[in-house]
Parts: sequence; C-alpha cells; structure tokens
Amino acid sequence: MNYSNAPRIIILGIDGLEYNLVKEWRLKNIMQKTYCKLDLSDYNVVVTPPIWGSMITGKIDEEVMGRWIKWAEVAGGNKNIKQKGWAKTGKILPSKLNFWLWNHIVDPLIGGDPFEKTANYVIEKKLPNIFQFFEKPWTNGLPSFGKNVSGPVQKKLTEQALRGEKTQYKKFIADEYKTDKQKLLTVLNKKEYDMIFWYTPILDNFGHMDMGKPVTLMMKHYLEINNLVDIVKNLCPESNIYIISDHGMEPFKMGWGMHSNHAFFSSNTGETIDKPFQLYDLVAKHKNN
Repeated sequence: MNYSNAPRIIILGIDGLEYNLVKEWRLKNIMQKTYCKLDLSDYNVVVTPPIWGSMITGKIDEEVMGRWIKWAEVAGGNKNIKQKGWAKTGKILPSKLNFWLWNHIVDPLIGGDPFEKTANYVIEKKLPNIFQFFEKPWTNGLPSFGKNVSGPVQKKLTEQALRGEKTQYKKFIADEYKTDKQKLLTVLNKKEYDMIFWYTPILDNFGHMDMGKPVTLMMKHYLEINNLVDIVKNLCPESNIYIISDHGMEPFKMGWGMHSNHAFFSSNTGETIDKPFQLYDLVAKHKNN
C-alpha cells in the first residue's frame, strides 16, 4: 500500500444531519452525486451510539439497544417507545432538581448512564468492524467506538442551557468542532491513511438547542459543513466519499429540536444504501480495491 496517495475511502459522519434541510437548501457539496433518506425503522430507539455502532459492524446490537430502550422508557421524547407513567413527573420539576434525580436515582436504576456505558462497546465487545478491512485506518472517535457524546462537561453545560444559559454550551460545541475539523484537515494533508472515518456532533448539538427557532441559526452550521465537504473533495478528488448521519433533527417544543425518524446518506460514486447498518457492506465491497 502506498500511503503517499489519498485514502481510498473517506466517510464524513455528521450527527444530526437533516435530509430535508439539505434538500431544501440545495447544499450541493453535501448532496454529492447521489443522496438519499435512510430508513430507521429497524432501530427501536433513534439514539446516537447504537446507530453509529451498527454502521461500523453491520448489525444492531440487541444488548446495547436493550439498554437504550430502558433509557427511553424513562426519558421520553422518543416516538417509538412509550414513556413510563411515573417518569412523566420529571416534566413538572425544576430542571436542576430533575437533573439531580436523573444522575443520582434514575441512571443507577437503569444500569448507569447509557451514553457512558455504550460509548466504546464495539471495542469492548471485540466486534468485527469496518476498520479491520484496512491496513491504516483513522478516526477521531465515533459513538460506540471510543467517543462519549455526553460526557460530564457537556452534561453540565446542557443543564445550564436548559435553564436558559446557553453561551458556554454553544462555545463548547463550536470549539469542539474547530478541533475536530483541524484533525480532519491534518490527516487529509498527510495522506498516510487508506481509510478515514471522521465524526462531528455539531449539527445534533446545535439542533437540540436551535432547531425550532429562526432558520438562520441552523443554516450557518449547515453551510459550514457544506464548505468543509468542498475542501475534502478538492484535497482528495480520487477518494470514495460517503456522507452519513445517524438521524436528522426536527422542531420540538419551546424552540428545541428532537431526532427525526430518518437519516441521510450521499456518495460521490453514485452508490446508495437504504439503512445505516448497510454502510458496513458498502465499505466491505471496496476493501480490496
């Protein structure tokens, strides 16, 4: 393998990328040669770690999904799972008390914080995954593969944001994106890797806060991703480039956003898939090319 060349495959994982907004705003770079809406009906809970885990293993892990079903029964806000009656009392409590009860009472009852417990399950369970198809793959971390998208700092800032104090939360999200973007550009310029799977939660994180508000608040983040894709294409014009999300975002109550029941996929090759876990087979086709 000559690693002086560009990677054969680049996957841009954009958490929360909404198909309908990409289509409405005609974001040509994100749309690539072919784009499509992905079906999430096989996922009992539309939530981040198990969906990303299924992309890189080709399977929905039933044990992991079971943990998230327990979470959804308490958390609510999920279209596929009915919230337990007693859990609905959290809606009438002050947010600070609600967070305390969740962290000290609910999480222990359901087996611990599911974000933390499933943040690295693919590696911990030694599951076959797409990175094993390549000699020198790279990722900045994926939910289920070494990345916790709801760590202690973010949980604290999210609690503050829910009380109306959003400045520090948005700064944290923006700074995280800048760091991840720089990591991507650095490895692309090195051209040492044969497969790259880059991940960013920027659209999910801002979507939860701003999806139901004036459209311009979200548009600037979508335009940023659209511009980044253009940079990637120019740096690596011969690479297979796939863009995928785990779900989209749609407006919810009080100006917040929630996960939509579909995801996004595009390719510069004309290839398509129907469901997120089919990414595994798509990448497998190219492992020896």
